[in-house]
Amino acid sequence: MLNVREARTTADITVLRDGRSVYEQAHTLNSADMVEVIEPWMGQHVTYEITVTARNPRVEVTFSTSDVEQLVDDWGENECFQVQFDIARGEIRTLFGAMNSCQPSSSRSVESGDRPAPRR
Repeated sequence: MLNVREARTTADITVLRDGRSVYEQAHTLNSADMVEVIEPWMGQHVTYEITVTARNPRVEVTFSTSDVEQLVDDWGENECFQVQFDIARGEIRTLFGAMNSCQPSSSRSVESGDRPAPRR
């Protein structure tokens, strides 16, 4: 999650894995600050739903495995994806892309070609 607002903001991230809550955390980010969520349960082939709620002003977006399945017909040999949320003024932009590996790791170790593609 990246704060592209000029001001500090707080945002809540909630992740459901197979319908059960596995992550609920509030993060306060200064302008241009980023937080990555990397957990051992990531990379398992189950249904995920991620909700990001920014405060002041309140803006919310939800992105799920079914959204990816509707938007992408063929991932090729890739089985997992990464998602990024950019908190902007009045909206939260969602970016996603295929990953070469389903092993959770920092984006700094992601291979080229794995960068998220904007979703509009």
